[in-house]
Amino acid sequence: MIAVVTQDPRFADAEDEEEYQAGRSIPLLRDNKTCRLREVESSDLVKFEPPLYIQRYARVIEHCKAGQYRNIADFGAAELTFVQYLKNLDFVNQIFAVDIDRNLLDSQKHRCRPQMFDYLNKRDEPLNISVLCGSVLEFDSRLYDLDCICAIELIEHLEKDDVEKFTAALFGKYQPKNVIITTPNKDFNVLFEFKPGQMRHWDHKFEWTREEFSTFCEGVRTKYDYKYTLFGVGDPPCEDQEVGPCSQGAIFTRGTAQLGPSPLRKKAGPDVYETLYSADYPVVDKSLTPDYHLTNEIIYQCNQLGMAQYQEEGDEVSVISIPYLQTFPSIDQYRVSDAHIAELARAVEHLKVLDDDLSILVTNVPESPVTVPYWVGEEENGAGPSFNETLYNDLDAFW
Repeated sequence: MIAVVTQDPRFADAEDEEEYQAGRSIPLLRDNKTCRLREVESSDLVKFEPPLYIQRYARVIEHCKAGQYRNIADFGAAELTFVQYLKNLDFVNQIFAVDIDRNLLDSQKHRCRPQMFDYLNKRDEPLNISVLCGSVLEFDSRLYDLDCICAIELIEHLEKDDVEKFTAALFGKYQPKNVIITTPNKDFNVLFEFKPGQMRHWDHKFEWTREEFSTFCEGVRTKYDYKYTLFGVGDPPCEDQEVGPCSQGAIFTRGTAQLGPSPLRKKAGPDVYETLYSADYPVVDKSLTPDYHLTNEIIYQCNQLGMAQYQEEGDEVSVISIPYLQTFPSIDQYRVSDAHIAELARAVEHLKVLDDDLSILVTNVPESPVTVPYWVGEEENGAGPSFNETLYNDLDAFW
């Protein structure tokens, strides 16, 4: 995506640096260096810092946070980059990533797979991510009446005749509570020194001026009863304010009228979109009480202290003070009494609470490992055990 120019030393003045640190776009400057970017290649580009696509995602995420949307669809998901932002929202329960390019989705669907971090830091709320292949012009009942559907830099990739079909499917059939659409602002293109008729990407079928985009939004409001608010991403240079932002967008909100029925909602048959991948993320088991976690922490700390004593002094048993255990942050965070810790420790088989109720007796010596003798079995004539040469050779090679 196109991007804000900063100098290096990176900022024109202290105010610019403050704006950047706050995550906002800073004034554009001209840069004559040739840049290789996804949507524009030219010898005289303007650039954004942070990159414009990140600013777009951040703006959409900001609105999702404000609305606390629990189920969201990303139309035109492509490399599933935006899904990586959405899945970090702890209140989201369902994400649908939709694109028509099966090969692209197949090559990127692993990005939706739960990682080790997700298993170590389980979510409080469930989350399912489903990667779906299909056309946004069609209707799939699974996406009906969602909290939000996002179409980030998608609509300009549709043929003009398909824009009306897309609008009818999105607002007339899917009928989400909210819709977020972004698209390039054609008025801004003069800063790229394009040739006549040139657009930002080879696959763009059109690009709208701000007036044309406003006309589209008004049509949606009138026909489908959706209120809308316009916004922009990527401010122009101070001397070129008349061209408007680099990317323009609108947040649509369904009117107060009752949700209209979808004629295909109850239709029997298979789902229209093909599910290429679906993943459920690990969730914290809420049936496990704080006492359960505290007991595990008591066991862990007692075992650690006991083994340290065994390795340093050779003591086979240790007496661990409960008030001392309370000094560990992992135990202190529970804010419980010494008597409560003693009560939990009594329920653990290998821990013994002494009569003073302030100390825990721990056995330090670990159980001996099971050994396999070199002499195993019996000879056929019953004369005695035979030598296990294979096992001996394996062990000899190991040592």
